[in-house]
Amino acid sequence: MKKFGWALVIYGLVVWVVWLFKNDLLAFMQSGSFSIGTMLLLALTLALFPVLPYKLFIALAAYAYGAPGGALISWFGATVAAVLMYVYARLFLGEAASGWLARSPRLQAFAGKLDRRPFWFVFVARLVPFLPQPLVNLYAAAAGIRPLPYIAGTALGKLPMMALYAFAGEKLLGFLLG
Repeated sequence: MKKFGWALVIYGLVVWVVWLFKNDLLAFMQSGSFSIGTMLLLALTLALFPVLPYKLFIALAAYAYGAPGGALISWFGATVAAVLMYVYARLFLGEAASGWLARSPRLQAFAGKLDRRPFWFVFVARLVPFLPQPLVNLYAAAAGIRPLPYIAGTALGKLPMMALYAFAGEKLLGFLLG
């Protein structure tokens, strides 16, 4: 089996296992009996394997640790997960992604333009709320964006949305749960 096939199988198995235990995971998150280290690990896991909406995690983290703390925990998990997916895509999906780009002259032209300002592409893509973030990771890896601009654009681009969702989540859960 090619690298691409194995990558999909491994990812699919992990998502399936986390999905099986999603109710236990949600109950654990709602219990409030977790340390910051556990929350950071949970943030990373849920960002890598999105079996629960990440916005729900951000709200629960903000309710437990306040909006600034919840935003930072969520930002850390989402940023590290994005970097790991980028590395994963570069290592295991590179050939398939390059072939995908090669079949589309428009995508090739767009990737060529990215070479001039890769940080800004990633930064702006992270600010767009309806753009699927895993696609940003895969496209950045396929387009050959270097790691440093990718990491910087990801880290800075994720901050505003994490802060917004954390603030809203803290207020909403505080109102609902009293």
